[in-house]
Amino acid sequence: FAASAWAAAAAAMPMQLLTWLVVALCFHVSEFALAAIYMRDELGWHSWLLSRQYCIAMGAGIAEFLLEERFLPGWKSAPNAKWAYTAGLAMIVLGELIRKTGMVTAGSSFTHQVKRQKREEHVLVTCGIYRFMRHPGYAGWFMWAVGTQVMLANPVCALTFTYVVWSFFRTRIEHEEWHLVRFFGQAYLQYKQRTPTLIPFIP
Repeated sequence: FAASAWAAAAAAMPMQLLTWLVVALCFHVSEFALAAIYMRDELGWHSWLLSRQYCIAMGAGIAEFLLEERFLPGWKSAPNAKWAYTAGLAMIVLGELIRKTGMVTAGSSFTHQVKRQKREEHVLVTCGIYRFMRHPGYAGWFMWAVGTQVMLANPVCALTFTYVVWSFFRTRIEHEEWHLVRFFGQAYLQYKQRTPTLIPFIP
């Protein structure tokens, strides 16, 4: 019965919304799975990355989608919306690949929370994807988060997500790199000088 109910609900759901549900599920399950592998000592509810602020933001995205579908019925089915769906899905997939590659490459040196004390197993990772960007976890998540709203053809939330997520990572990167300079000294300063973040306007 449950399977039949799920199939009926999925069939009635707009393709954009169904895709959003699938990619969100994949993102959070894979985050928890990798945390269980590489961050077992810190594993907890927070490892799902479902903070209150995040849930409110995603809820706003769903609300915008449903409101526009209800009051602007042609908006979500227009040719531009179909292009947005394809572009947004590409951003989601690429962002997910970048982030998860960064997590696997860093291994136990990757954490969900900024560390103020250097752990014994914490090393400066500059190989693999870290040769091309300093914070693939942040760059990938930035692309993923904005991509969800582009895919839903949500103009308001797409712009809002871009600004809010960018502002969050700008502050977080400054804070985290202050500690990384403390941990690794000149080695990190040299790495920072030669390696960009690849997040727009965050050098």
